[in-house]
Amino acid sequence: MEFPALEVRDLEGEKHVIPHGLTGGPHVILLAFEQWHQRLVDLWKPLLEPVAERHPGMEVWEVPSISRGYRLFRPGIDGGMRAGIPDPDVRKHTLTAYTDLRALAKDLELPSLDTICVFLVDCGGNILWRTSGEPTEVAVAELESALPESC
Repeated sequence: MEFPALEVRDLEGEKHVIPHGLTGGPHVILLAFEQWHQRLVDLWKPLLEPVAERHPGMEVWEVPSISRGYRLFRPGIDGGMRAGIPDPDVRKHTLTAYTDLRALAKDLELPSLDTICVFLVDCGGNILWRTSGEPTEVAVAELESALPESC
């Protein structure tokens, strides 16, 4: 299964298209749908840092996914997120997607948007591994063993 093309903008204002327009690779995409999902993202990120160190080129992307009806409020929403993130590298790796959430859920075969979804995507856009919810040691180990040798 391929990750669907998703137009996003990082918190520095640069436009990208997931997954083909991202630098590096393979990519770990942390898709969040609700503000409280940030807690789950924050649990995953420190566990992924050592994996990324062991696998040069692997990039971790946080993707808050917001209903496209909120696009008019993007400057305020993205500005609020940007203000809360002092590190420019973290801002560059936080990509907001204002999109049709129902279509996204269908394309990714998500049963619900009640929790975050984590995807390992190769440089060709293929989903190599996926899970949802809080991280576990088993999930992180599975993700790492699913990593391709290179892109």
